[in-house]
Amino acid sequence: MRSQRGGGAVADTLASAGIPLSLMAQPDARITRQQYVALYKSVAAQLDDEMLGLWSRPIRSGTLKYLMLSLLDTPTVMVALNRFVRFWNLLLDDYRLQMVRKNDTVRLALIARTPASNANPLGHGLMMKLVHGVTSWLLGREVAVHKVEFCFARPRYVQDYIFLFPGGVSFDAAATSIYLDEKDCASAFKREKHALWGFLKRAPEDWTFAAVNRTSLAAKTRIFLEPRIDEAITIQDLADALHLSVRNLTRKFAEEGTGFQTVKDDLRRDIAVHKLTHSNVTVAALALDLGFSNSAVFCRAFKQWTGDSPTAYRKGARDKE
Repeated sequence: MRSQRGGGAVADTLASAGIPLSLMAQPDARITRQQYVALYKSVAAQLDDEMLGLWSRPIRSGTLKYLMLSLLDTPTVMVALNRFVRFWNLLLDDYRLQMVRKNDTVRLALIARTPASNANPLGHGLMMKLVHGVTSWLLGREVAVHKVEFCFARPRYVQDYIFLFPGGVSFDAAATSIYLDEKDCASAFKREKHALWGFLKRAPEDWTFAAVNRTSLAAKTRIFLEPRIDEAITIQDLADALHLSVRNLTRKFAEEGTGFQTVKDDLRRDIAVHKLTHSNVTVAALALDLGFSNSAVFCRAFKQWTGDSPTAYRKGARDKE
């Protein structure tokens, strides 16, 4: 995109997904689930690459469709995953997928074809999400994940990985891998073509967000805070609810690469974005609903989160309807 039209293409692509260009200058900025899906679709269409230019060759539009069609007639998830591996190994030049059964688990790993292969964190993350998302869709339920390992160093935004992947997440591994339960993989399934069309139409939503790690402290904190978001909840209140000391709680947050206030602000942002785009609640009322002392404080926080004022964000979202 950039080579063709420069920064204008980036701005247009972000605008099509409802993402303010100003967020590009904010390293810790976050976008909503809906914005992510819209951005993925826009970039994939412009590049004609369903893996967003993250691998050494483009994964042309339609690849996911024919991959999924090739899995529908398999008798078990294990056979489907074996076909999944063979399919991708026809496409990838820099990595190959490997499947190994051991100790009641099935491990799918990305193995570098040459020592010079550089791991792209986003590409590796998307592939692990695709494995889990496709497996969960085939069985019609969220399948368990024993652990996910990444071959690159622990990133600064590690909490995103912990939140998106069920089970443990670790870094600096020999290879990027996901470990599934062998019983799930041995299960039979039956999926019809008509159900597949909805999965493809919504892509990448169903396979990217097939799971949210409900066992993480961040997820438990969001669950605790959501019905109380208008209250002045402190970390001590959370510690009491989880029967932990504040010191132990702070340590656990640090292990996940986040903190109590960060989780609280992320939840406030997500609720605010949803209500601004799906209701007519006033900014002043929304500020009080989210526990802010007044609308001015809320507006400053919202602009820091998204790059826009609440009013401008709402207008932009409705202009796209």
